[in-house]
Amino acid sequence: MSEIIPLFESAGQTELSTARGGQAARVMLMLGDFAFSVDTTAYQQLTREAAWRWSEQERIGKQDLLQYTGKTARTVRLEGEAHAFFRKGVDAVNDLFDLGEKAKPQQLVSGAGDVLGWWVMVDFSDATSRFLPGGGQRNKNWTMTLKFYADDLSNP
Repeated sequence: MSEIIPLFESAGQTELSTARGGQAARVMLMLGDFAFSVDTTAYQQLTREAAWRWSEQERIGKQDLLQYTGKTARTVRLEGEAHAFFRKGVDAVNDLFDLGEKAKPQQLVSGAGDVLGWWVMVDFSDATSRFLPGGGQRNKNWTMTLKFYADDLSNP
């Protein structure tokens, strides 16, 4: 059975590539060398978070005043799913995990080519809920959180 799966995958990829005219899928986002696209794994949800710090300044006999003290690093949370028989399959999720294991800032670039600065992966999780005969993973749901590091590595 394990020999059949790679044959089925490569046959399906050839068929799909031919159906699309041999063109690579459009990149949604790049993190370092990893391209989020239909060919690797696409995210289904992108959540952006930002926070601003306001400290309370106590006053005698009056209401506290708020003083702006700065903002926290921005975060982006990506969620997606990969399937065993579609394009790169669940291996793309392992590539994302390996990128986090490098523990180095990665440049984030939008699909339109806008450089969004340097970001670090602060958490990553994946889960498998459906399996192939023999225990192989049919799908993987993954979630990762990126935190803004700096616009420029030479001057963080």
